[in-house]
Order: sequence, then structure tokens, then C-alpha cells
Amino acid sequence: MEISIKNYIETEIPKLLGKLYPVFTTVLDDVSVVYTFTPISGGHVKQSQLELKIMHRDYDTCKDTEVKLKDLLDMEEDDPYITTGNIRFHSGIAGGGTIFNDGCQMFEDTLYFIIDWRKRNEKQ
Repeated sequence: MEISIKNYIETEIPKLLGKLYPVFTTVLDDVSVVYTFTPISGGHVKQSQLELKIMHRDYDTCKDTEVKLKDLLDMEEDDPYITTGNIRFHSGIAGGGTIFNDGCQMFEDTLYFIIDWRKRNEKQ
């Protein structure tokens, strides 16, 4: 599931191709997006939390990337599920915020999404 959604983001937002990193990044010379998935519930339709942390020295660059990610992943309730890789998913924004990380001297713009997903039926 994680790889399918990462690939979906990179396909739909080409400027982020190769700039999404699991858990942490050491790339500080360009925009980076660090992602973490946390399981919430299981069953036929599973639920996970996706945390996206947009990192860059320029606040406006973070906010521009935030808008693109929200446009892509903050879906309306009646929007159809997205089929990508081996999953179908539906997501919505659940929170976030921006801080300045004094340690690396970068802005960190965090977004939280709740993702309802299930494995795709291969017979379709």
C-alpha cells in the first residue's frame, strides 16, 4: 500500500519525483517530503494515517507543495476511490501545521491524511 501511494503522488505531482523519503531525509538542498504510514484499523477496508512532512528552507515553497498535496489527496466524501498499483484508496485531510526546525534551519509543513484502502481485486 505504501509504495502504491508514494508512486501515485510522484506520478500525479512530477516535481516530487524522487523527493519522497520514508521516515527521514538527509537531502537539505531542495524540497523533500518525508512520509510515514501508521495503521489504524484492519478488516476488508483498512484505515491508515499518512503523515507527510514537507521540508524546505523557503516557507512559500513548502506552502506551494502543501496545496498540491492537498489538491491530490484531500478527496470529497462522494469522490470515487482511486485505483493505483495493487490498491484502491480514498483519503481526506485530518490535520497538520508548520514549524521552523532550528536544528536544520528548515520549515517543516506537516499534513495528516486518513486513508481508507483495500487490496485491489485482480479480476477487474
